Amino acid sequence: MTIQRVEVITGQERRRQFSDEKKLRLVEEAFQPGVKATEVARRLGVDVSLLYRWRRQFFGQQPRLPAFMPITVAADAPAPEEVAEPTAAPAASPAGLIEVEFATARLRITGAVDPALVGTVIAALSGRSA
Repeated sequence: MTIQRVEVITGQERRRQFSDEKKLRLVEEAFQPGVKATEVARRLGVDVSLLYRWRRQFFGQQPRLPAFMPITVAADAPAPEEVAEPTAAPAASPAGLIEVEFATARLRITGAVDPALVGTVIAALSGRSA
Protein backbone atom coordinates (compact mmCIF):
# COMPACT_ATOMS: atom_id res chain seq x y z
CA MET A 1 0.00 0.00 0.00
CA THR A 2 1.30 3.45 -0.95
CA ILE A 3 1.11 6.29 1.49
CA GLN A 4 0.21 9.64 -0.02
CA ARG A 5 0.38 13.01 1.57
CA VAL A 6 -2.67 15.20 1.28
CA GLU A 7 -2.69 18.83 2.34
CA VAL A 8 -6.04 20.39 3.20
CA ILE A 9 -6.28 24.15 3.00
CA THR A 10 -9.20 25.72 4.81
CA GLY A 11 -10.44 29.24 4.67
CA GLN A 12 -10.61 31.67 1.81
CA GLU A 13 -7.69 32.49 -0.40
CA ARG A 14 -7.25 36.24 -0.35
CA ARG A 15 -5.56 38.36 -2.92
CA ARG A 16 -3.79 41.42 -1.71
CA GLN A 17 -5.29 44.62 -2.97
CA PHE A 18 -3.02 47.53 -3.83
CA SER A 19 -4.38 51.04 -4.28
CA ASP A 20 -3.40 52.92 -7.44
CA GLU A 21 -1.27 55.28 -5.33
CA LYS A 22 0.63 52.37 -3.78
CA LYS A 23 1.05 50.67 -7.19
CA LEU A 24 2.46 53.88 -8.67
CA ARG A 25 4.84 54.35 -5.72
CA LEU A 26 6.07 50.74 -6.02
CA VAL A 27 6.55 51.04 -9.79
CA GLU A 28 8.52 54.26 -9.41
CA GLU A 29 10.66 52.61 -6.73
CA ALA A 30 11.27 49.46 -8.78
CA PHE A 31 12.34 51.26 -11.94
CA GLN A 32 14.70 53.87 -10.49
CA PRO A 33 18.18 53.84 -12.06
CA GLY A 34 20.35 51.22 -10.37
CA VAL A 35 17.43 49.42 -8.70
CA LYS A 36 16.60 45.85 -9.70
CA ALA A 37 12.88 45.27 -10.16
CA THR A 38 13.28 41.63 -9.14
CA GLU A 39 14.65 42.65 -5.74
CA VAL A 40 11.73 45.01 -5.13
CA ALA A 41 9.27 42.28 -6.21
CA ARG A 42 10.92 39.73 -3.92
CA ARG A 43 10.74 42.15 -0.98
CA LEU A 44 7.03 42.72 -1.66
CA GLY A 45 6.30 39.04 -2.17
CA VAL A 46 4.89 39.57 -5.67
CA ASP A 47 5.99 38.37 -9.08
CA VAL A 48 8.15 40.81 -11.02
CA SER A 49 5.74 40.60 -13.97
CA LEU A 50 3.15 42.34 -11.80
CA LEU A 51 5.43 45.37 -11.50
CA TYR A 52 5.85 45.45 -15.28
CA ARG A 53 2.06 45.13 -15.74
CA TRP A 54 1.49 48.05 -13.37
CA ARG A 55 4.11 50.10 -15.21
CA ARG A 56 2.27 49.53 -18.51
CA GLN A 57 -1.01 50.38 -16.74
CA PHE A 58 0.30 53.80 -15.66
CA PHE A 59 2.70 54.74 -18.45
CA GLY A 60 1.59 52.77 -21.51
CA GLN A 61 3.78 50.55 -23.65
CA GLN A 62 6.75 52.92 -23.56
CA PRO A 63 7.80 53.59 -19.96
CA ARG A 64 8.18 57.12 -18.73
CA LEU A 65 11.68 58.45 -19.23
CA PRO A 66 13.43 60.12 -16.30
CA ALA A 67 12.82 63.84 -16.05
CA PHE A 68 15.61 66.31 -16.57
CA MET A 69 17.29 67.60 -13.45
CA PRO A 70 17.09 71.31 -12.60
CA ILE A 71 20.21 73.28 -13.46
CA THR A 72 21.62 76.65 -12.54
CA VAL A 73 23.47 78.89 -14.94
CA ALA A 74 26.60 80.56 -13.62
CA ALA A 75 27.02 84.27 -14.12
CA ASP A 76 28.90 85.36 -17.23
CA ALA A 77 32.63 85.74 -16.96
CA PRO A 78 33.74 89.29 -16.06
CA ALA A 79 34.50 91.66 -18.92
CA PRO A 80 38.12 91.61 -20.18
CA GLU A 81 38.92 95.00 -18.63
CA GLU A 82 37.92 93.62 -15.19
CA VAL A 83 40.24 90.62 -15.40
CA ALA A 84 43.68 91.05 -13.83
CA GLU A 85 46.63 90.60 -16.16
CA PRO A 86 47.91 87.00 -15.84
CA THR A 87 51.51 86.53 -14.80
CA ALA A 88 51.98 83.18 -16.55
CA ALA A 89 51.34 82.30 -20.16
CA PRO A 90 47.58 82.26 -20.78
CA ALA A 91 46.09 78.79 -21.09
CA ALA A 92 43.59 78.06 -23.80
CA SER A 93 40.16 79.09 -22.61
CA PRO A 94 38.15 76.02 -21.61
CA ALA A 95 35.42 75.07 -24.01
CA GLY A 96 31.92 74.37 -22.78
CA LEU A 97 31.12 70.78 -21.92
CA ILE A 98 27.80 68.95 -21.80
CA GLU A 99 27.67 65.28 -20.91
CA VAL A 100 24.44 63.26 -21.02
CA GLU A 101 24.33 59.60 -20.00
CA PHE A 102 21.68 57.36 -21.51
CA ALA A 103 20.95 53.71 -20.75
CA THR A 104 22.87 52.59 -23.84
CA ALA A 105 25.19 55.50 -24.63
CA ARG A 106 27.01 58.54 -23.29
CA LEU A 107 26.94 61.80 -25.24
CA ARG A 108 29.72 64.35 -24.65
CA ILE A 109 29.51 67.72 -26.38
CA THR A 110 32.35 70.23 -26.22
CA GLY A 111 32.62 73.70 -27.64
CA ALA A 112 29.95 75.63 -29.50
CA VAL A 113 27.24 73.44 -31.01
CA ASP A 114 24.04 74.09 -32.91
CA PRO A 115 21.11 73.61 -30.45
CA ALA A 116 18.99 71.94 -33.14
CA LEU A 117 21.71 69.35 -33.71
CA VAL A 118 21.95 68.64 -29.97
CA GLY A 119 18.17 68.18 -29.77
CA THR A 120 18.20 65.79 -32.73
CA VAL A 121 21.03 63.69 -31.27
CA ILE A 122 19.42 63.51 -27.83
CA ALA A 123 16.06 62.53 -29.35
CA ALA A 124 17.73 59.79 -31.41
CA LEU A 125 19.62 58.37 -28.41
CA SER A 126 16.54 58.42 -26.18
CA GLY A 127 14.37 56.70 -28.80
CA ARG A 128 12.05 59.64 -29.43
CA SER A 129 11.38 61.48 -32.66
CA ALA A 130 12.86 64.95 -33.01
